[in-house]
Amino acid sequence: MKTLYLSDLDGTLLRSDGTISPFTKEAISRLSQAGVCFTFATARTYATVIPMFRDVDLRMPLVLMNGVCIYDPVSKRTLRHHPLPVSLGRKAEEIFAKYGKNPMLYFEKDSTMRVEYKALVNEPQIKYVAQRDNFYNKGFEQVDRYHFDEGDFLYIVTLDKKDEIEPLYHEMNALPGISFNFYADNYTDCYFLEGMSDQVSKGTGAAEVKELIGADKIVVFGDNLNDVPLFEAADECYAVANAHPALMERATGVIDSNDDDAVARFLLQYAL
Repeated sequence: MKTLYLSDLDGTLLRSDGTISPFTKEAISRLSQAGVCFTFATARTYATVIPMFRDVDLRMPLVLMNGVCIYDPVSKRTLRHHPLPVSLGRKAEEIFAKYGKNPMLYFEKDSTMRVEYKALVNEPQIKYVAQRDNFYNKGFEQVDRYHFDEGDFLYIVTLDKKDEIEPLYHEMNALPGISFNFYADNYTDCYFLEGMSDQVSKGTGAAEVKELIGADKIVVFGDNLNDVPLFEAADECYAVANAHPALMERATGVIDSNDDDAVARFLLQYAL
């Protein structure tokens, strides 16, 4: 039986400071070289994932942007992506403006990511852009208007205080054709609001990779509420010890914390 193993990154495979330990790096390469089918399912884009794992032997397609993109780290190209209709982007812009907010909109053309925003209004947003700008085929640009005609429109993101964007979340999530994740950031006191096609999730991304590689079974690891679809798609699902209580309730089992290399240690014990 061929098993596909997928791990969330932030709060799960990565340590609490957002880095990957040398132990986990070495373990992933060892697993890949032994033929274990291991990959990630993350909200991140290839712009931050690829540099972070540049010295790690990655062979399986990656589930990125909560299932919006399936990316091949070997050929360095997007295998599949799921764009949003421009009409939904314009409607989202209208609703954000109603609440005095401006989202970051993600566009892709020829495996190159462009992110447009009109203003950055808090320190977490400023840091978010600074940490990701000009990384591996991805750039951020401040604009007066969003350029929906220049590439496929894929994703909507904002990062703000919970009470500032929770009403926005409820109104946006009522739109047909789009779904939103709303969850606490691992590194600040803000919340992420992420919008994408309602046809995708980490779970659908896992199913696509399963199909691409011909796997029979899916085993996953996670920590936060945006991992619920991943858990629902899996045959076995494991929460790290630092996971959200609601995710732990859904888990096959609970392993050690992200700061203890829990996923890597589990895989070395059970996947080899």
